[in-house]
Amino acid sequence: MSDWCEVRNLAEKLRSVQTSESTHYLSERICVDIVSYLTKSGRLRLIRTIDGRAFLTENELFKEIIEELAARRGRVSLLEISKNLEVEYSVIESHVHELLSNPYEYLDEQCLLVAGELMTKSFIRRIAEEIRDRLKFRGAESMIELSRVYNFTPQFLASIISDYSGVLFNVHRDGDKLYTQIFMSKQKSKVMGYLSAVVAPISLADCGSKLDIPLKVLSSLIDTLISSGKLKGTLTAGKSLYTPLCYRKAQDTYISDFVKQNGYVEWTTVQRVGIPDPSSYLRSHFPSAIHTKGLTICESTVSQIRAVLEDKALDTSWIDVSHYLPEVFGAQEREWVIKPLLAGTDFIPINNYMYLYSANGLSEHISCFDHFIREQAAVAAAEQKQKACSKPRKSVLAPSEETPTRGFDKKGKSGGFGGRSREIKTKHVKKKYLKRNVDSDEEENKAGICIESYLLRESLLSLLTSSVGADAPEDLIEGILDKLLPRIHETFLSLVKSVYLQTSDSLKNRDRCLAEKDSLVSTILSIQLFERGSLAIDDADLRVQLLRQLIRGEVSTFVNRLYVLLAQNYDVDWPNLATENLPSGKGKKNKQKKRDEGEVALRHSTELNPSDITFQQRNALADLLGKMGDEPTKEASLLVQQINACLRVNTDLSGSGGSLPLDEVFSLCDDLAHSHLGINLSVSVLRSGTAKRKRQDRLLALKIAGETEQQMINAANAEEENYLACVSLAGAALFGQCLAGWPLPAHGKLVPHLSVWITKMLSLPTNTSVPYAAAVNELRAAKAGEQLTRLTELVMQEARRGEDDSMVSGSEKKDLVDQLLSTASRCLRAMESNSRKSSTD
Repeated sequence: MSDWCEVRNLAEKLRSVQTSESTHYLSERICVDIVSYLTKSGRLRLIRTIDGRAFLTENELFKEIIEELAARRGRVSLLEISKNLEVEYSVIESHVHELLSNPYEYLDEQCLLVAGELMTKSFIRRIAEEIRDRLKFRGAESMIELSRVYNFTPQFLASIISDYSGVLFNVHRDGDKLYTQIFMSKQKSKVMGYLSAVVAPISLADCGSKLDIPLKVLSSLIDTLISSGKLKGTLTAGKSLYTPLCYRKAQDTYISDFVKQNGYVEWTTVQRVGIPDPSSYLRSHFPSAIHTKGLTICESTVSQIRAVLEDKALDTSWIDVSHYLPEVFGAQEREWVIKPLLAGTDFIPINNYMYLYSANGLSEHISCFDHFIREQAAVAAAEQKQKACSKPRKSVLAPSEETPTRGFDKKGKSGGFGGRSREIKTKHVKKKYLKRNVDSDEEENKAGICIESYLLRESLLSLLTSSVGADAPEDLIEGILDKLLPRIHETFLSLVKSVYLQTSDSLKNRDRCLAEKDSLVSTILSIQLFERGSLAIDDADLRVQLLRQLIRGEVSTFVNRLYVLLAQNYDVDWPNLATENLPSGKGKKNKQKKRDEGEVALRHSTELNPSDITFQQRNALADLLGKMGDEPTKEASLLVQQINACLRVNTDLSGSGGSLPLDEVFSLCDDLAHSHLGINLSVSVLRSGTAKRKRQDRLLALKIAGETEQQMINAANAEEENYLACVSLAGAALFGQCLAGWPLPAHGKLVPHLSVWITKMLSLPTNTSVPYAAAVNELRAAKAGEQLTRLTELVMQEARRGEDDSMVSGSEKKDLVDQLLSTASRCLRAMESNSRKSSTD
């Protein structure tokens, strides 16, 4: 072992060596070049300081970073390390990331890099313990305050609390606030004590301000207390109002007692008690009661009235409802209560449901007015007849004032038969009509009978009082009279009209009208079949043309027949009078010739065919009836105007097609026939779809098909000038009926279009659901579409060139007609066979 002397000798030798000058040394430049060469060649890894005067190895840098972290107690920023070590920030950052990737190579614990700061796990735990101690001391703390104290972001603090939850923390978080369980228990006790003493609803905002508890925390605490059963009450109005159970029970008791005592409760009363939604409250608490708008009526009140209505031993024919309902009930409330109870009973309401009266008893009282009504009706009819006779009746109308000024349209020669005749040469004339105003004011067009002047209310009340009984209240008798007045007025007017007609010379015309009833009804049935056939066409343009033809032909003729009967009934010289006043275009010679024909030709309107009556003549009839002055003719004039307007609208159907509105026309015709001709057309019954009606329709359709075939045969045998046009028209009508299932209102100008449609339908596969499937197969087998198309082309060629210039021989025409007749015969037989089979099934 060396002693102290030897140590001193060695120190002296070292000092002498250090102070002595060497003959060989390296300059700084050479040292720098050597270090640079070693660094570039990869033999040496060094880190240069910012000032460039020193070098650090990587191990030294890691060591100094760890020393800086330890010196700052586990938390240091990378910027601060760069500044203290005089190394670039990027170099420090890269070496810190390398250090974090292999922490246990240089450190004993894991580190984190958060927001440019390097910190150890032990430091983070220490921060968590400080937060725990801070919460224990204060009970509540905000995240913002903790962020300010520890200079951490709220998100990082939240992650620390989440990592150590259940280990160091047991807190309740509400948004930005942190509460300990001890703090929450204290607040729960405060809420429990405060709300237990509340006897009326209180808002949570007021409660929170008094207890100094945030609203969200308070709401969750109350929810917890209510769900656990410690607090008796409910949260309503979106959890913004606490209502104690005692208050709710007091409300229920008050409402229940009110209903038991009064038998009803108004919703305003429930709202005054403090219930915001009375409808839901009352429906849930009184499900068997009657709930109306603003009122709930107890079942017991309804039961009393129901028992009275169901009482078979009731000795009176009327019931005073005011004895069973509260006085506050108005007419609407009485209706709500009583109206559902009247179903299946014999009672009807009187005087806004103030009384209930037996319907049978009410009908019996009408007989007490019979004698009085007959007497007054006779008086009224006599006065009306006298007024009608005192007014001068114009038999000749001035052309400039009372009749239309348009002349008759000149029509060319037509061929064929009936309404389906084909027009060979027609002069085209455009017709522009002005719309006729039919919505005139009733007070101007109707000088009706003043019923009140004949049926005095005092007289009626006196008769009714003696029938009902003197003990009945006056308002009940007046209410009964109000109920009976419509029937009394209707009976009175009917008697007046009957007496008026019986005293006139129109009774024989009425008998003639009744004889026409069956013919008119049959015509309606045929028109409805034509309507069905037209609507069954799937070609929109063809369907519209067929519907227009139906209105211009069959419907207009039917209406004209009614008008002729109407003119005969009211002794109006129509349509001859209207024809005479229309300019014919031939000057004075023609007019003088008509005058010379005598009174007989002008007197009887039936000499003119109804199908030849024009639209101007129908308007002239409305004018003639309106100028006669008495009430029935004015009513008839108004109906005629409405029917004419419907015919104009229907004739001007747009090209879009659609259902034909014949119901309105027939309804108006039914009103006209029933009110003024004594004929009941029963239009509503004729539209019924019973099995009997369906069979009748099928038979009538087959009858029309048979007539069409016969007309086709007659036209072929006649061999007139235009017999080919008649054959093609009848063939198109028959084949079209076979395909559509119902007759078609065919017309000569529609034959080409119908032929194209028939050919197209026959080219499609047969649908087994069509009415005449077997007949369609016959048409397809015989190539009926091509035959009909060929014949139609021949007709059109002859119409353009003339029969003499025809390029087809007579034998070829005859062969083509014979083929069509044979096809039509087989088609009709198949249709009849199908119809018999359907009837058997």
